[in-house]
Amino acid sequence: MEGKRAALALLMAFVVACGGSAPVTTGASSAPSSAATTAPTTAATSAPSAGASSAADVSAQLAALLGTSKSATYKITYKITASGSGADAFNGQQTWYFKPPRARFDFATTQGGQTLTLSYFSLPEGTFYCFNVGQVQCLTVAGVGSPLDNNAAAVAQQSLIANPSGFGATPSAGKTIAGQQATCFDVSNKAGASGFDTGTFCYSKEGVPLLSTFSTASYQSWSMEATNYSTTVADADFTLPAKPISR
Repeated sequence: MEGKRAALALLMAFVVACGGSAPVTTGASSAPSSAATTAPTTAATSAPSAGASSAADVSAQLAALLGTSKSATYKITYKITASGSGADAFNGQQTWYFKPPRARFDFATTQGGQTLTLSYFSLPEGTFYCFNVGQVQCLTVAGVGSPLDNNAAAVAQQSLIANPSGFGATPSAGKTIAGQQATCFDVSNKAGASGFDTGTFCYSKEGVPLLSTFSTASYQSWSMEATNYSTTVADADFTLPAKPISR
């Protein structure tokens, strides 16, 4: 019982910390996934289109990829490596599910030696956190943001999608990431509002981020690299594991 109360207290502390922020809309899930198999990243010969002969052309190609991602259906597992003030709390593995208009984010958080695995669902019928403290429970959490709102790599991607004209891009060598041929860009932040100055970002042909690596203005270092990727997502992945209750 004490363990259950501690886990519930940890959950509520996390929910309060996230309160009021808006969910990211790139799609998501962040938690260990036993089905994820690590695929090596290998250098490839492809880069942004050879026809993209000017900075404007390359930026337009990046913007087109980002636009495609808004309607993409995918399940992706990332290895997150972060350092700097507060960033190391995000180290580990995350799995994101996205099937518009539904998204699911699984993740684990540890405080004071207590580890709690949570799932966040963003569904047409509402937003929910589900967790296991001896039994699976789900809470309705209207107005509470996604855990990815505190993930600098996810925020950087959302900033690129929301305001592609605020960034400059140059071609970078393509890579094979999680079995996918990735198109890569070296990106500079012209607007200065998304928390990073420069970074390298790679995408699948569906516009899904496969690699994000950069440093933030507060000297945090972030790398988010896909290890498993699929464009097939089952409707059952968005079924709540328990009847939700209001918090």
